[in-house]
Amino acid sequence: MKKIITALLSLSLLMLNFQVSAAFSDVSETNIYLQDINFIEQLGVVTGDTFKSEDAMTRGEFAKWLLRSSGFVGETYKPITLKRFADVKLKDNVNGPYIYKLAELGAVDFKSGKKNFFYPEKQITRIDALEWTFLVDGISVPKIFDTTTFQATDIKASSPVAPTIDKAIKLGILAPGRANPTKKLKRGEAAHSIKVAQSASQTFTVTLMPQNVSNMSKNSKFDLMTTAWDKIMNEYLRSNSVDRDALMYGAIEGMVKELGDKYSDFERPGNNTLADTLSGEVEGIGAVIQEKDNEVVVISPIVDSPAEKAGVLPNDVITKVDDKDIKGMNLTDVVKLIKGPKGSSVTLTVRRGTQTISIKITRDIVKVVSVKMKRTADNIAVINLNTFGDNTSNEFAAIAKDIKNNAPRGIVIDLRNNPGGYLNTAVDIGGYFIKSGERITTVKYPTREDPQNSKGTAELSAYKVVVIVNAGSASASEILAGALQDYGIAKVIGEKSFGKGTVQELSNFGDGSALKITIAEWLTPKGRSIDKDGVVPNIEVKLTDEDRKADRDPQLDRALAELRM
Repeated sequence: MKKIITALLSLSLLMLNFQVSAAFSDVSETNIYLQDINFIEQLGVVTGDTFKSEDAMTRGEFAKWLLRSSGFVGETYKPITLKRFADVKLKDNVNGPYIYKLAELGAVDFKSGKKNFFYPEKQITRIDALEWTFLVDGISVPKIFDTTTFQATDIKASSPVAPTIDKAIKLGILAPGRANPTKKLKRGEAAHSIKVAQSASQTFTVTLMPQNVSNMSKNSKFDLMTTAWDKIMNEYLRSNSVDRDALMYGAIEGMVKELGDKYSDFERPGNNTLADTLSGEVEGIGAVIQEKDNEVVVISPIVDSPAEKAGVLPNDVITKVDDKDIKGMNLTDVVKLIKGPKGSSVTLTVRRGTQTISIKITRDIVKVVSVKMKRTADNIAVINLNTFGDNTSNEFAAIAKDIKNNAPRGIVIDLRNNPGGYLNTAVDIGGYFIKSGERITTVKYPTREDPQNSKGTAELSAYKVVVIVNAGSASASEILAGALQDYGIAKVIGEKSFGKGTVQELSNFGDGSALKITIAEWLTPKGRSIDKDGVVPNIEVKLTDEDRKADRDPQLDRALAELRM
């Protein structure tokens, strides 16, 4: 799937003004889909002199665009299934491999005992395009959602397509109002849908089958590898009992380990926890964890989670889970030990500075309140931004409306222990402070850059702003804090943030194995790399254990003092 953020580069520390030019002669620089069209052109999805953004999109062509943009190459692909669509030939058909791959992924059903048709030349509807996109990019669509926030006006919240439409609106693929799910999709809209979905979160995931063509055979050590394999198979004493698949998986694990990248990992079939641990996903105790310097470290406990209530803190190094020493274990295996049903308990032994502490935690369902605001007695708005999730943009919009209706003397954005979330949500919130068209972040790939610009009106830019971060502020939190700091919109107070500034891609293979590798990094508007360095506060203020025990918050106190000056 692909969820996006998660390599160091030195760029000019001058404010960068990027000019976006059209790649096609019929796409003007005022075209609302200009960045989306350039994005898929840079991926090699579409070529030529003209784009025809207002033309309708066919089902066959959309299948190709969608899978090509996710990294799937169809030229050498041979379908696993022997079933065929009556109207889709595999030979001499540029869209054929993509259509059959889409069917293998489950986007299109083969009905047993019937002749099946795909209708490749038929115009695709918005709802079909959205459902295919969310499936291929691995974007979950909860069937149960908060219907009180449903913003489509032309379909009921009880409609079977409502969850998909709700997700599309929250991601920014569709605008609130009339969703028109059966409307024919235009080529410009298709480019927009693909780009937004691929920028929807912090890690990219694609589902792939191994390709027949590889550069590996050109490596000078390839013959050595095959010779070693043959020696083991032919001469090893117990070669008959050797699990050949396990040897191959071990070789892949060895390659990934040699990368020396804590965020890259390989998972054998039957172990489906990689997707749960991407970028340190929230676990049953409500803590975000990650490998760091060969140790399993808490990025942050979720606000009001069992972990936070039990006393888990950012930068706690987990050394044991119950009585099991986890030294040398990978993150995936540690997560398995920590997980468990609601009501059960787990004891974590953590190293905190020079202390070793045992913390017993009762597992529970973790409910994350993404954003809330309170006002001080002297009318300073304190916004606690706990995650960048599905509802955060809508919840922040309500807070912004409240602020405009009752102007505060200043705004505190508290990003402490916010582990991140959706990229587009961070960009949305940045748009309340950074004017439209200005850079909020750049996703830097080896061969291209994907700029993420504000689409907002900077309606809160007139207020004095302070941002608070700590070691539990990661990923999307660092993007927002870094952008506001770069533009001089906000002072940053607290402790250095976590430093999660790279993007991972998760590839699910046909045998059930999965490979996660780092493919890109985040840059702030001034070109600063967030990875490892994090966001360094303008004013450093620590929060000690003694402060916590005494219920003191010197970081918030300093932020409020800055706004009262």
